[in-house]
Amino acid sequence: MIVTADEVNRSFRGTLDLLNSRSEGLKSFDMSEHGFWRSFTALWLTLPAYVVSLAFERLRLGLLQPDRALLDNLWVDMVVALGHVAGFIALPVAMIWIARWLRLETAYVPFVIVTNWISVIGMLVLSVPAILMLLGWAPPGLASLFSLAFAIIIVRMQWFATKATLGLSSLPALGIVVLGIVLNAAVASAMRSLLG
Repeated sequence: MIVTADEVNRSFRGTLDLLNSRSEGLKSFDMSEHGFWRSFTALWLTLPAYVVSLAFERLRLGLLQPDRALLDNLWVDMVVALGHVAGFIALPVAMIWIARWLRLETAYVPFVIVTNWISVIGMLVLSVPAILMLLGWAPPGLASLFSLAFAIIIVRMQWFATKATLGLSSLPALGIVVLGIVLNAAVASAMRSLLG
């Protein structure tokens, strides 16, 4: 059940429509059971973002040296990989119970599919400021400013997608988006505490 190039293209186009607050973008996603499972395999598309996260963590730990390979510490590699995957699936897993509590079980699959594709785009876009900083093309302050601007755009897109897929009003949709942010922050904090 590998995601196809056509599905990637359609899903990215649908995500772009959601970015522009066009709910017809939901028609671009494969909302079937196969589309649900393939949206999780789309995590492979974020491999460049994983490499950037790994380099960033190695820099933070003082392990990023020009004469050393990026993948020379199995513990760091595994913890960052685990954090990468956990950050991707945290909200979909939490939404199992929330969807039941809100009686939105039928909207769960579309919500997860769209959220997974937004996460793919988000991870890739948010890795750009980190790349610029790692290459020395942007100072940390400017990279942080870029990250904040990109994060605001992604959060707004997730908020709109949450409203559109779950049929919620603005405030409950915002609550779910905030939950996703809190879960991702908890995953990042756990990862950093494991790394020291």
